[in-house]
Amino acid sequence: MNDLTFAHPLAALVALAGVVPVAIALLRLRDARRARRGLGLAEPPLLALLARPVALACLFGLLGLAAARPSLRVQHERTTRTDVQVIVALDSSRSMLAASARGRPERWQRAREFARRLQTELPGVPLGLSSLTNRLLPYLFPTSDPRVYNLVLDESYGIQRPPPALTIDRWVTVFDPLGEVAVRRFFSPNVHKRVLVVLSDVETHAFDASAVLKRLERTGTTPVVVRFWHPGERIFERSSASYRATQPGALAPLRGAGWPAFSESQLAPALRFIRTAVGSGPVRRVAYAQEHTQLAPFLALSALVPLLLLVLPGGYLPSLRSLRRITPRASVRARWTSGHD
Repeated sequence: MNDLTFAHPLAALVALAGVVPVAIALLRLRDARRARRGLGLAEPPLLALLARPVALACLFGLLGLAAARPSLRVQHERTTRTDVQVIVALDSSRSMLAASARGRPERWQRAREFARRLQTELPGVPLGLSSLTNRLLPYLFPTSDPRVYNLVLDESYGIQRPPPALTIDRWVTVFDPLGEVAVRRFFSPNVHKRVLVVLSDVETHAFDASAVLKRLERTGTTPVVVRFWHPGERIFERSSASYRATQPGALAPLRGAGWPAFSESQLAPALRFIRTAVGSGPVRRVAYAQEHTQLAPFLALSALVPLLLLVLPGGYLPSLRSLRRITPRASVRARWTSGHD
């Protein structure tokens, strides 16, 4: 489905100026035709007489349309799942700045790429994004529009964006807020299948993993933790040079409490688990609009065509002077001259 919209529709009234030269040309053409009939002269081609007025009218018309700033919106349909939603919680604490060497991808960058990969691996599944420090805050509620998802992922997610709640520990990550995803309506109320994907280095404060898991399971939420962490990683910012990777066995307590937890070397099994948790289900077709195509530049360029016709030499395109009326005095003079030859 295509929609044509105008940002400034009243600006199109400029095109009405093109009616003036055409009206003048038609009036002159009428008078000239009467005179030629009286003298018995042949009629010149109509196209030759109206070429310049019509070119001038087209010039004003195209400029008027360009001033109205039209845009074309192309709508397409896509399918979206109605029974499932996924929230991707991205750790945004400062420890996610760690990398194996200067210039190598940092933890948060690797997590972002995996989140982007999730969108391609789960077509049609509504995905949302949130930040995780010592609180869980939404970036984006679940949507099946990949453009919106990737835009938020690129423009919103970053270290301490937003920062954690007031604390003296700037490296803080806490998993306790994960149990709030249901009560705070991160998911739509009518969705029965919910998946929470946590992308973190799991350098967290101590928490009751079993209690958080039970809170999630009571609301039908399946949690999955993917850890982006390697031993020996460090932060190369001068202000954080003292940081070193900690908690090498952080996944063991999670797995012992029943959490599905995967290391960075197990991304393929993690994807298989998430696809299984999402499963299959009913879908519906929804319309979405692509980016608008601005037509004003093309119309302005098209106006160069009638402009070139107007500036061509008179031998190539008749001018308005060719429509000058033949006056009765000129007619009488022509007859008097022919009678005395």
